[in-house]
Amino acid sequence: MQRQRKVLLAAGIAIAAADARGQHTGDIWVGVNDANHLALSTNGFIPDENFAPLFPVNGILKGWTNDDPGFDRAVAADDVGPLGSGAAIWLDVVWLEPALQAIDDGFQILRNPGDDTLLGGANLHEHLTWHINNQDIAFDPLQCVWQGTFVLRDDGTTGYGTSESFTMQFTNAEVRAPGEPATGDFDESGTLDAVDHAALMACLAGGGPARAPEPDEPGVATCAVECLNAFDFDDDRDVDLRDAAAMFRQKP
Repeated sequence: MQRQRKVLLAAGIAIAAADARGQHTGDIWVGVNDANHLALSTNGFIPDENFAPLFPVNGILKGWTNDDPGFDRAVAADDVGPLGSGAAIWLDVVWLEPALQAIDDGFQILRNPGDDTLLGGANLHEHLTWHINNQDIAFDPLQCVWQGTFVLRDDGTTGYGTSESFTMQFTNAEVRAPGEPATGDFDESGTLDAVDHAALMACLAGGGPARAPEPDEPGVATCAVECLNAFDFDDDRDVDLRDAAAMFRQKP
């Protein structure tokens, strides 16, 4: 797990150090579709499909936090057009799960429907701070995925139509690094054993959104992220019989 976390942190540092005018593949790419509405490119981070990992923090903010993914203008996308001069793109909150919030550069906290923040204009590139607050009275320690739904709107001279809503999924569970294959070793013991096969069965049965909060709890306590990490061999964002067949082909 530590190795995965280091890979993700290193990737975040590399992205932050890149040329600010470059296209950041780990960000959400914002552009305009053929109907002249704001839209998200599928070339960047895809909110409705991908999990955004948040990492432990214990300073002014407590819980888990990260400033990735950010929002970047689409300059290298093949499915949306670039933003025009005069655009003023806002992020509007439709809904956030309890204990999840976003913080902008002005230290404004977004957590209620209708909260909004200006992302920028034609050259927008903005990173909010995403935060799971474990001090929130509604925080559930068994939860492992927090969701938030948003829209993008333009109040600039370009007058683009508001985007379709999109849902972002944040997690404090480990997220398999991009390109790293599933192994089936759910409990990361170095061997495929009864614990791993029991976890696979739980995932096939629809391993729920909750998991055991302590690392010494039974390995069959799964959540969607952990199921995908260990058993999504074909990377199609689910765990099914094809993945089970791949699991049984693994060396014990």
